[in-house]
Amino acid sequence: MSFTDLFIGILFLFLILVAALILMQREAVKREKTETQTMAEQIRQLQAKLDKAPKPQPDLPAFRLGIVFNIYQRSADFDGGGWTYSRTVRVFRSPDGHCINTVWMRSNLSTAWKPPTASEDIPTDAQQDLFRTFEPCGISASGDHWESGSETGNMKRITPILYGGYAVLHKKEGDEKLEMQYRVLGIYDDYFRGHASAAQHG
Repeated sequence: MSFTDLFIGILFLFLILVAALILMQREAVKREKTETQTMAEQIRQLQAKLDKAPKPQPDLPAFRLGIVFNIYQRSADFDGGGWTYSRTVRVFRSPDGHCINTVWMRSNLSTAWKPPTASEDIPTDAQQDLFRTFEPCGISASGDHWESGSETGNMKRITPILYGGYAVLHKKEGDEKLEMQYRVLGIYDDYFRGHASAAQHG
């Protein structure tokens, strides 16, 4: 066998090897493309299922802002004097019907008469459970009422934006009766809209 024949044989084998590699590469690219398209289709189908699935509702806070109002007061034996601003109150309500009243702004005159809080009424570290107990809402869409060691009160809803009534302050000098008004600034919970809606549509 001559060197030329040997060289041609080696070249022929080399060309066959190159052709085989090219075919293998094309097959690999084709297979990879098919797998990519299949995966993309699976992702699309999965996303479609996720889009149709009901979305979980976000957790709501235990208490949500329900109503905000200014409190005005004047002596019950009205002698011609005007209303005096007492405080601005925000009421936060929970779904189970409990309320937390927080004072946003306050006139110094509204607390000057209040007796100091007794030491036994202040929870200690061993009474942490007291911080987690709440009273049912006193205020509603139709009125408000409360009773404590320092005052007793009762209010009725007069208009969608006004409550009116009286409070009795239990001072050490004796009880004092005050005429009071809640002037509503905003309502954010349907629980407090009942009377307002009836008044507007009645």
